Amino acid sequence: MKKMVIIAALLMAVAGVKAQDCEAIMLPYFGNDATRMARYQTEAPYKFEWRCAYAKAAFYESDTVPAGADVFQISEVKEAHSDKLLNSNFVVDMNTLSYYAYNFKDFQLRYPHVDKVVCFSTPGSAHPYLVLRSVVEMHSLANEMTSNNESN
Repeated sequence: MKKMVIIAALLMAVAGVKAQDCEAIMLPYFGNDATRMARYQTEAPYKFEWRCAYAKAAFYESDTVPAGADVFQISEVKEAHSDKLLNSNFVVDMNTLSYYAYNFKDFQLRYPHVDKVVCFSTPGSAHPYLVLRSVVEMHSLANEMTSNNESN
């Protein structure tokens, strides 16, 4: 029974992240260079798909803080290419929010283990918390999403 609940939760998580725009969330990975991204997409489509799935798996919004998660203010997050801090009223748009556009990885690297969930207070958004999944969970979901696409 426990296994079925976990599988159902995983499938809901995978279904919930499919709506995100791959090109929008991947562009920052390539330094906002659309030509470079297009070349990579053509030369290494499976790698591109996996990196996109990894970015899609990074977040979800929540009305509560997950058990064991550390909470930070969204205003502590910096844009990756400018080091500009986000505004405390930052509005989360899950369709375009990119793991690669901000220093979210730095928050994950604060911990010695890759299984730590981190949460950001987002008072300007529809939900009060943006949850950054653990690196382990992001990898697992990305692998699940790309293996589902290969079998279709």
